[in-house]
Amino acid sequence: MGAITLLCVAAAYASGYAAEPVFESRVLYAPGHFGNSYEVMGEREARELLHEAQYWGFNGYCDWFDTVDCADPFGDPHYNLGKALWNRKKTHFKSAQDLGFRCGLCITPNHVFLDQCRPEWRAERGESGRIFGQLICPSIPEARAVILNNYDNLFRDLAQAGVHLRFLSPCPYDYGGCACPACNPWILTFAVLCRDIYEVALRYHPGIEMHFVGWWWSEEEHRLFADWADAKAPAWVKSISLHIPYGKMDVSGVPLPAGCERRAFVHIGYADQAQPRDCYGHLGPVIAAERLPKTLRALKAHGVTGFMAYSEGIYEDVNKALVAGIASAQYDDAGAVLRAYARRYFQADETRAGQWEAWLRPWGAPFTVDAAAALQALPAGKDPQHWRFRQWALKAQMLTVHHRIEGGNTWTPARVAAAERFWALRETLERQVYGLGPLRHILDKHFAPLSWQHSWTEHRAQASLSLHPHM
Repeated sequence: MGAITLLCVAAAYASGYAAEPVFESRVLYAPGHFGNSYEVMGEREARELLHEAQYWGFNGYCDWFDTVDCADPFGDPHYNLGKALWNRKKTHFKSAQDLGFRCGLCITPNHVFLDQCRPEWRAERGESGRIFGQLICPSIPEARAVILNNYDNLFRDLAQAGVHLRFLSPCPYDYGGCACPACNPWILTFAVLCRDIYEVALRYHPGIEMHFVGWWWSEEEHRLFADWADAKAPAWVKSISLHIPYGKMDVSGVPLPAGCERRAFVHIGYADQAQPRDCYGHLGPVIAAERLPKTLRALKAHGVTGFMAYSEGIYEDVNKALVAGIASAQYDDAGAVLRAYARRYFQADETRAGQWEAWLRPWGAPFTVDAAAALQALPAGKDPQHWRFRQWALKAQMLTVHHRIEGGNTWTPARVAAAERFWALRETLERQVYGLGPLRHILDKHFAPLSWQHSWTEHRAQASLSLHPHM
């Protein structure tokens, strides 16, 4: 990886900032969907979160309108789910813009509204497993017209609300894609479709730039896209935020169009370890005090100029501070960030800030922590009811109970009681601390089941049957 330093200047930190940022572009990608924090938070909550993100060093903000389960908000006269979610996004964009963020919209072009999924337009999904969603085929002229009209509506409505998009971040997958012969290879069909969408965007957002997301692209797709862009759209692709698989860091060998900046798509929603999984807030807050600084050092060594930090909620608040604080050169290492975090949110003095740093770091490998001991050693916070403090106390409690459950083989009354306690703690975390509602897809508890969860589900079903034998 090479031993390099993230600190590019030796100037004194008179105001907490170095003279030059390490990464010029530091975008917080916070898609409000699946019932996560960003989908449910109100205007003032979002403004406070964005203010804190800016404090730590983020300078760009990006959201995605995930249309799953939503009817077209511009075609339904009622105030439907799609309209409610879109209006909330407009409000958050306006808050980010007022704070000085460069605002961008992530798009997955052929992922459309529920009432637009006509059977004769449906995209083919193939066998790769990468293609899913409410998809229509852009090679069908009528379906393509619907896609372009959707973006005309979204871009116009944002402009009318006073939001000026500075960039688009198109992504071909998750959701998106079509495997029909007319769309093959999909990456080129996607590229041409994005060029048409860009022309629509220019009418409402002059000067908008194209900064693509490389999530799930194959090496061959990168090569095809780069060749296409050089031949058909020179200088149009300003950057690609390259996909970093779990536990990896190297994006140096990915081919790019001429003049395209090499950026990275950095997943801040999981701990230091990719396995066993502590991801998406299933066990509360996460920290990656080892992984994220190492990733940033590797990216800088590989010529990366900026990144999108992929976030699925406020549970990775510490990781926001780590990645933005170091990447903006306000802090030269994770320890400095963690101590500053403790001073800012827990009103810790220097001694207590050091205690917080020592307490937080081991949670990068959460399943190896002696959770019961950690709970006893939890440093004091000025406000134990504040969500940033309470989430860590609940995590230690949940892992304490988890280890107790994992140590058994049969569902004794004591083990059943422990499982009930675990789910009660998780419910407290979701409802009282994070304020979440119905969670979907990757945020649902069935997405990353615990080692004992399947057995617990079967036990509960059998217990119900024994109580109601007529079933």
